[in-house]
This record gives sequence, C-alpha cells and structure tokens, in this order.
Amino acid sequence: MLQKHSISDIRTAVNEIIRELIIQVEGKTERSILFSILSMKLRILFHYDRFCINLYDVERDFLNLFSTADGISVDCLAHTRTIKNTVAEMAITSRKPVVINDLSSQHVAVDGLLPLANAGLKSTIAVPMILNNEVIGTLHVSFVHKPNNMMEILTFLSEIAPWLAVILFVVVAEEHSGITLHQGINKSEKNLNDSYLPRLESKLLETPDMAGVMSVANNVAKLQVPVLIVGETGTGKSMLARWIHLHSPRNEFPFIKVNCPSLSSNLFESEMFGYSKGSFTGAYTSRIGRIEAAHNGTLFLDEIGDLAPDMQSKLLQVLEENSFERIGETHTRHVDIRIIAATNIDIRNAMDTGTLRRDLFYRIASVILRMPPLRERRNDIPMLTNYFIKQFSRQWKLQMPRLSQNILDALSAYNWPGNIRQLRNIVSRLLLRSLDGPVDETFVNKILWGEDRPPTANCSSQDVGGVRKETSFPSLEEHERAHILEALRRTGGRLSGPLGAATLLGIPRSTLQHRMRKLGIEARPT
Repeated sequence: MLQKHSISDIRTAVNEIIRELIIQVEGKTERSILFSILSMKLRILFHYDRFCINLYDVERDFLNLFSTADGISVDCLAHTRTIKNTVAEMAITSRKPVVINDLSSQHVAVDGLLPLANAGLKSTIAVPMILNNEVIGTLHVSFVHKPNNMMEILTFLSEIAPWLAVILFVVVAEEHSGITLHQGINKSEKNLNDSYLPRLESKLLETPDMAGVMSVANNVAKLQVPVLIVGETGTGKSMLARWIHLHSPRNEFPFIKVNCPSLSSNLFESEMFGYSKGSFTGAYTSRIGRIEAAHNGTLFLDEIGDLAPDMQSKLLQVLEENSFERIGETHTRHVDIRIIAATNIDIRNAMDTGTLRRDLFYRIASVILRMPPLRERRNDIPMLTNYFIKQFSRQWKLQMPRLSQNILDALSAYNWPGNIRQLRNIVSRLLLRSLDGPVDETFVNKILWGEDRPPTANCSSQDVGGVRKETSFPSLEEHERAHILEALRRTGGRLSGPLGAATLLGIPRSTLQHRMRKLGIEARPT
C-alpha cells in the first residue's frame, strides 16, 4: 500500500504501471480494458471509492469521461457535460492539483461538487493532465472517508499524470473518436512559431505530391463557397479544412468542428442548435449550439456521409435559410457561416442508395477537393516519419531515436490503409518502444504486419540474357485485397470490435466496408 513512501518508491510504482500500460497500448487494447487495468493497479497502491478520468474538449468547453468511472456511481454526472462549476474546472483553470477535504462544505451548483457529496463521498483529488503545455484532461479519485495518506496519494497522482497524458493521447488518436487534443485555433495562435497546426499543416499538406490539391485549395480559401473534401480515413481532411479556414477572410472567427458519426438522432438538435434553460430534464443552463458557435466563421462537418437522413434534412433546412431556433425557444436566430464538409464514402453510391441526400450534396459541394491516400504519397513517408518523431520527442521530452534506412524503407513499402493517421500512431508506438531500447526492423514489421513477416510480392521471374526479369507483379489494388483477406482470415471474418479486422488494420469499420465493396470482397456473417 502507498503509505509513507519516499518519492523514489512512488516513482518506481509509477514506472511499473506505465510500462504495463505501454504494453497494452502496443497491443491496441480498447480504452475500457486499459482503464480497468489502471484501476486495478491503483487499488493495489491505495484505497479509493471512486476513480475517473475526464478528457477536456476545449472547443466546446466540455468534459468527456474516458471510460465508465470505477467505484461509486454518480448517475446525475453525465458522460459528457459542461466544465462549468466542476472540480475539473478548478484543476484545468489553475493547472494545479485540487484537494477538497470536505465536499459537504462546498457550496457549488448542481452540476458541480454537490452530486459527489450526495453520493456519500467526503473528499476528492483532481489532477490536471498536461501535454505539450495544454491541459487535455483531469484525473480524479474520491473517498467516502478522508484517507490518512492523502499527501502520498496526491504525490503519486501528480507523478503519473504526465505519463497518462501521453498514453491517453496515443489511445484517443488511434480511435478516431472525434475528440481532438489540439484545438482552440484562434488569431493569436497563428503568430506563434511553435503552434501545432501551422507547423503540422506545412508538413502534411505543402509537399510536392500535394501541389495540385493545394493550388486549388489556395484559390478556394479566398472565396465563400462551400467545399467538400473527399478521401479515405486518415488522409488529413480535417487538417485541410482548418488550413482553408485559416487562409480565408473568416480566419479571425471560430472554426467549429462537428464529428457527424458521433451525433445520435436524439442529441442532434441540442448539439447543433443549442437549448434554453429548463427546456428538458437536465437543462440546468442555456447552451449555445455548434451552428451558433460558428457564426461569422466556419462550420466543419466531418464525415457528413455518416449523418442519418433525418438529421441531413434538418441540417439542410438551416443551410438553406441561414437560421434556426434553439430547443425551448420560439425566437429565430440568424447565422452567417461557411460550410466545409468531409467524407470517406463513395458519394455516387451513397446518393443512389439514399444514404446521402442529393439536395444536401449539391448544397455543400460547390467545390470538391480529393485528398490522396498515403500510398500515393510514398515520397512523403520518410519526411512525415521524421517530423512525427521530432514532434513526439519534444512533447514527451524523450531522446529522439534514429531509424535505420531499412526501417524507413519498410515504412515506405507498407500500404497504409489508415493513411497519415495510422503512420502517426505507428510512430508514437515506436517512441514508446524506444523507452525499453533501440527500435529494430523486426519490431517495425511486427506492428505493421502482425506476427508474420511482410508478405512477399507474388511474382515470378526468368533469366533473359543473364538478367533476372520479373514477368508479373501485383497491383496496389491486388495487394490491398490480399491484405484485407488476410485480416479477415485472422479474425474469422469479424469486422468490428477489439478482435475484428478493422481494429487489426487500424481503420474504422465504415472504411473497411467501403474498401471491401470496392474490391468485391463479401463480408461473411460472424
């Protein structure tokens, strides 16, 4: 148990836990399992009655639970809620740990500390998780009875919080959950030489292989017309959308991102239009919606092809009339917004099947930009790899590992079904691996291809005048088809879930299904 331990003992405990979590991250463990492992490790060190991790969405000023809290359940604390009047707000605002010894003595609003006290909790600790000088979340432990070793627990949480920030960053980036850890782009940020977006966009977008796309994007940015960005998952569609906004006349106003697949029908109107206080149970305060938040700026509809038809109809009405009403109000509000949308679906097929409304498509697609997949940008792979290595090494304060030419060749030869997002995730795993020693080609091939060696080209050759000449070579499409079939074989035909082919390939299920349809691969029932 964690009782009167020295700082060296505490750091030893932190190192052991982090190493275990790194192993889980390398195995692409889902967040609920990762959280359970962490909870179990903490319970060995000290007793607590409730443990949770919040991810901070700075764009919406919201908190999102990383996973279901362990211990006492507090039902009135929603999975996603505003940061206002919470202990998390205290930690995020101060950027320092917050310790409250007696929750019952705190006079805070309903969505603050009162629910914890009503659940029987006496005291609580909240520690901010900071990565690259940004608060990305908060770590919380609460107790029915104030523990005698409160200071040791606080020291332990403060020591482990920076490492957990790194781990959670990798997990969330891999999931494509819509939660972004680097948000809040504004006018002042453009002037910072080390700001995240301008440096990253120049590496991802302004390369020779992207010259044609960026030439059109540069012209479109100056106009007010709607733009639709198409391309596979992970190609940088969101980054291009932000680039267009930052190079447009609206760059001093908000860029509001909407992750369409995360919007359920029952939450669509409250998320998009906002609501007034008392309009429904749980509406303790009025809240601005995404559309209103984007006034005079840009509304980015990410993966709009995954929006349900009934929600597409409601959205189209707003775009046509430039007006809406908050839930619980009869007052019509007018907005001036520019629409940029993105999708990875087959647009023609989606309109033919009715999953994408034609009238909505015509409204959002005055200009269409196609983001090429990474396999069409192979010359960029070494440069992008080196950039991500420098970025993660700086953020995590690690010694920058040197990758051999063989490793760079292996990365360049891979087909990258998850594109740039997958490359970034692989590089983060390489750096985590480097904590235990040099990164070698064997480990790289393992995380790219699984336990087997990379598949060899299915080609034959013959001697012609003493020169070895290849007589056949598989196309990229044939290679991709074989890769997907192998993933389906290993997973027994299962598409989704932690043991599914989509997880094995590092891409969303929707992307896998799209590629299977295009390649003529039939899904087997699981």
